[in-house]
Amino acid sequence: MSLFRSWTIGWITASLIYSAALQASAVELRIGAATADITPDGPIPLTGMQTVRISRSVHSRCQANVLALEARDGKKVVDQAILVSCDLCVIRAGIQDGFRRHVAERLPGFDINKLFLAATHTHAAPVLLQDRYDDYGDAMQPADYVPFLFERMAEAVVQAWDQRAAGAVAWGLGHAVVGNNRRAVYSGGSAVMYGDTNSPTFRQIEGYEDHAVDVLFFYDGAKQLQAAAITLACPAQSVTGSSLSADFWHDVRTLLKERHGARLCVLGFCAPAGDQAPNLLFRKASEARMDKLRGLTRTQELGRRIANAFDDVLRVVERDVRSDVRFVHHIERFDVPGRKVTDDEYARAKRLYEPLAAKEKRAGPDHWNMNFYKLTIDRYEAQQQADPSVGIEMHVLRLGDAVIATNPFELFVDYGVQIQARSVAEQTFLIQLASPLDATYYVPTPRAVAGGGYSAIVEQSLVGPEGGQVLVERTVQAIDQLWKE
Repeated sequence: MSLFRSWTIGWITASLIYSAALQASAVELRIGAATADITPDGPIPLTGMQTVRISRSVHSRCQANVLALEARDGKKVVDQAILVSCDLCVIRAGIQDGFRRHVAERLPGFDINKLFLAATHTHAAPVLLQDRYDDYGDAMQPADYVPFLFERMAEAVVQAWDQRAAGAVAWGLGHAVVGNNRRAVYSGGSAVMYGDTNSPTFRQIEGYEDHAVDVLFFYDGAKQLQAAAITLACPAQSVTGSSLSADFWHDVRTLLKERHGARLCVLGFCAPAGDQAPNLLFRKASEARMDKLRGLTRTQELGRRIANAFDDVLRVVERDVRSDVRFVHHIERFDVPGRKVTDDEYARAKRLYEPLAAKEKRAGPDHWNMNFYKLTIDRYEAQQQADPSVGIEMHVLRLGDAVIATNPFELFVDYGVQIQARSVAEQTFLIQLASPLDATYYVPTPRAVAGGGYSAIVEQSLVGPEGGQVLVERTVQAIDQLWKE
């Protein structure tokens, strides 16, 4: 027997043994998806602005889209997850825990801690807290809306979990201009969110913009597209009037269902984007002209860009659809340092709070501002006894060579860029406004704190740059750990 023939037979034998070993240890990925309509009938108070608005019309229906994942090795459960993308402004403190309790008994065999909620951050979503604003009039009260929300979401979660079946996954990276940095900087160094860029003292837009569109594609056993998770660094904030709205995510779903079938479940997630928005600070007239020439509203134009990026990625990655991938879901709970309130900030908050608290009836944004000033006063007094900290629940999921990592904040984009740059994963999906244990607020950068202005001042920031950096380090470490195991 020649040396070549001997080597060839040995190589074939080794390949067959390796292939058999792979088949013997293959992990089956099971996938389920469902959609809930979380739009109530009748008037509803809307959150996302300083003044409550009572919606008596619907711009676009709000949804909760659910993705259920389970990896099995034969009959053995390897890991699980249920992801819920909600057309809400934020997931208020207590909402996720309340929903977990609400749905737990309907999910036998599922670790309820591995379900998480995330908000698209639409500014035309129902209010979730009864005391968020002063008066809701004849509209559906938040105390009544939350049970309605829970039941609608529970039905979709149970449906997705019960219908999970063997499937496959692919992932890819596209780009679309959706988010813009919304902080204008002036000659004296001050910054203003949505500041006037037509001023002679305007000097620059404060920070970076991330136009990445990260997409996870999920297929059924027949390799038909069943669900998709799309992550981009922009909150859904184009619609700010008095109509209930899912904002541009409605237009994304409409286009993708037209192109890929009505059964497609689309989960929209917001990546770190505390200093980003879909609204423009300059080139407003030229953008408006292009929208008009296309015959599109602003949300439709943004939806078109995202849907086109989706299709561009899909054409490339559908040649790399995988049914046997490593799936690991870790949950980490830890504290990050809270932002300390200075003596001057305390004095200012107290000075502004007292006349608002003395009012018998608070109009406009008074009630909203009063709550922020009171929280700042309470924080200052509490930090005299102990250094402030904020509790975090972070979900980190490895899916093949891709990873998903969550945080509960409106995290400025620079922190997301740090995590992206240092992640060992082939592709990193970051989701903010997810799984809050406490209130959800901005985490500004040192540059933003120095500039001041809304989104960087202490009233809207429980966690400052120190805590933001701790969050970055813990996220990078958690991702690293999934690749070491």
